[in-house]
Amino acid sequence: MEETKTRRRRSTTEEELEREDSAFEEKGKAEGIETLEITELQEGDTLFIAQGYSNVKVTQNGKVKNVKLPIKSSGVTELIEEFKEKEPKPPKIDQIVKKDSDIGKQLKLTKDTQVKVPDLADEKYVKALNKYESDLGIAILQKGLAVTLKDKEGNEITNPDKKISMLKGMGMSGPQFTQVVQDIRSLTEWTEEELSSFFGQS
Repeated sequence: MEETKTRRRRSTTEEELEREDSAFEEKGKAEGIETLEITELQEGDTLFIAQGYSNVKVTQNGKVKNVKLPIKSSGVTELIEEFKEKEPKPPKIDQIVKKDSDIGKQLKLTKDTQVKVPDLADEKYVKALNKYESDLGIAILQKGLAVTLKDKEGNEITNPDKKISMLKGMGMSGPQFTQVVQDIRSLTEWTEEELSSFFGQS
């Protein structure tokens, strides 16, 4: 009898998973997202190499234009992992944590206690973090922008610093720069909006 109940529970679970998968795929179709069910992978496949476009808004003479820049994901993940090792760490300072505070409750403190906490406002740390994020963004842009950059003579620019100088010289603003970098990362990372609407996560 117990074995029958166990089998029934398993069957119910499998049915629920099938219904969730079906609903997931239907929602994906509505969002224009194709679901690929993979049963095997073969060496040489390019399944995980992503490419797309970053649509950058530019207003010229009162008219809005969409600059469509080709972007790719190849090598970006490895780049981010390499940079992660260089990410600056904030110094720690002594701080009294109240037992009834959110942190105190998380730590399950029974009395107000002095603990070491990260000093996220430390001036040197903030400066180092800003430089790190800027350097990472520049590196992602250089790696993920799938378009050839040429100088005035028509020669391809390969020097990373000259590439960035050229884009800045063309008038690329901070928000435009940030958007392209985020679009490159979004080729292989779900955005918060996608996680919320498509997967029901928050």
